[in-house]
Amino acid sequence: MGTGRIGSIEIGKQLQRIHTKHTPTTMSVWINTVSIISLCCVCLSLNACRLAHVLSTQYSENIARAKYGTESNHPGLNDGNTETVATLPAANVRNFIIRFADVHPVRKIVVHNGNLFRFEMEYLNPDTGKWQAFKNVIQRRNLEGKRAQPIFEFDRLNFKTQMIRINVSRTVDDIIVNKFTRDPGDKIVNQRRELAGQYLPHFRVVRPSVAQVREIEVYHLTQKK
Repeated sequence: MGTGRIGSIEIGKQLQRIHTKHTPTTMSVWINTVSIISLCCVCLSLNACRLAHVLSTQYSENIARAKYGTESNHPGLNDGNTETVATLPAANVRNFIIRFADVHPVRKIVVHNGNLFRFEMEYLNPDTGKWQAFKNVIQRRNLEGKRAQPIFEFDRLNFKTQMIRINVSRTVDDIIVNKFTRDPGDKIVNQRRELAGQYLPHFRVVRPSVAQVREIEVYHLTQKK
């Protein structure tokens, strides 16, 4: 009788040990839960900080304006009026240029177009003193009846410079002519072997027109007050 009771007690102890070994205690479950909640709170806090930073950041005033000391090679390029038109003579080399009073960070540029079709956006690298392209542009195809794309916008930029250049390759008013011989200074588009179904090697050459831009805007980032 006594022996049976002792045996039952021992079996109960063994079962309790097995249960304790393989089942997490209430304390460990509570600790795990707290850890998960804490991790979630940290993630939410970090995301909230990032969101607050984004919401507190806005673009600066248009630093390309002449009133901020920015110079240009045509006054209509940065006079703050999109109704005036900056023009460059018909030539193979046509560059619209603005120069800030000092080196500035640049995050966004808006070009109010006149007749540009293909061009390259460049900035003067203050470290190397050389022009560096950051965007090669060709106007979109679907213009809903318009001859030239009215606005080009470049955001998410991240560089510093004192000068920005629009290097014009083609305008919508440029004409492509066929020439059998090339002359010095000709801007060759390509060379073809046939003309009107006959073997007539010739050059396709750009006959440039006046380039036109209505306004350029330049922005960096600033903190909201």
